Amino acid sequence: MRFLKSFFRDQSGVSGIEYGLIAAILTVATTFAVSAAGYNITDILG
Repeated sequence: MRFLKSFFRDQSGVSGIEYGLIAAILTVATTFAVSAAGYNITDILG
C-alpha cells in the first residue's frame, strides 16, 4: 500500500501513456480473471 501511495504522489515523468499502460494491464487482468471464473462478458453485461 505504501508503494502505491508513493507511486501516485511521484509526478516526475508521469504521462498519459503510463496511465494508459496501467489501465491496459488492469483490463487484461480483469478479463483473464473473468475468463478463469468461467463467465462470458455477455453474462456480466447482459
